[in-house]
Amino acid sequence: MTSMIETQKNLEELYSKNQLLEVLRDQFAELSDDPFEIDVIIQIYLHKQADVPTLVGLFSPKWGTPQDVADMLIVAVENDLLDFSMETEKFSLKYGISEDVENMLARYQFPLPMVVRPLRIKHNCMGSGYFQKKGRIVLNGSDVFDDEDLCLDHINRANSVGLELNLNVVASREGNMINPIRKIGEGFDDFKKRKKQAEVFYDTSLEVMQGLSALGNEFWLTHKYDRRGRCYAVGYHVNSQGTDYNKAVLDLSRKEPICED
Repeated sequence: MTSMIETQKNLEELYSKNQLLEVLRDQFAELSDDPFEIDVIIQIYLHKQADVPTLVGLFSPKWGTPQDVADMLIVAVENDLLDFSMETEKFSLKYGISEDVENMLARYQFPLPMVVRPLRIKHNCMGSGYFQKKGRIVLNGSDVFDDEDLCLDHINRANSVGLELNLNVVASREGNMINPIRKIGEGFDDFKKRKKQAEVFYDTSLEVMQGLSALGNEFWLTHKYDRRGRCYAVGYHVNSQGTDYNKAVLDLSRKEPICED
């Protein structure tokens, strides 16, 4: 058990070192000394493309009035940090990050399932059961719910359910996650992009699941409430509330036979 606890702490350390915005800010830091320009580059990297209203909405009023933000976007283009297409009226990124960093982010920017039973949640600001990752038990709750009477017993019950992967389903490479259907009115280029994203997500998820299998194929998902009191599993590559495929790959790790009387 001690070795698994250390493994869990190492996984959490990888996650903490690969928080998306912090990593991107570090990757793009040498392009500009202006914090606004770095923020714009990061958002364009995340969105791939964005028009003026989108960026103005993202950065105003934090960086000033809508006109202030529009003026600063022009300066960013003049400084050769962004591309702007007069045809599409959208900004796009001129710089990317290294492939190894992209691969690391794909694996570790989101919390992984725990390979040991989560810590028992005793108060609203304890996080969701991880050893190192703290925070509030309510998603996007700021400090509104810090002193509220929340049902932590339910969170602890949900966190206590051990899971394992159905390796036959994992190996099947089936499901809408990797076989998306073209939507009505969706352009072919947009469909190809969405299909490619689904394939990348599948490949990355498969690597995560292979890692969980190698560690013994028993793990636990942690949970949080939203502001309406609904309970959500904290997970990305592995999630009991995801797509049909996400649900199909999960089994209970401790099974009991059901016998007829």
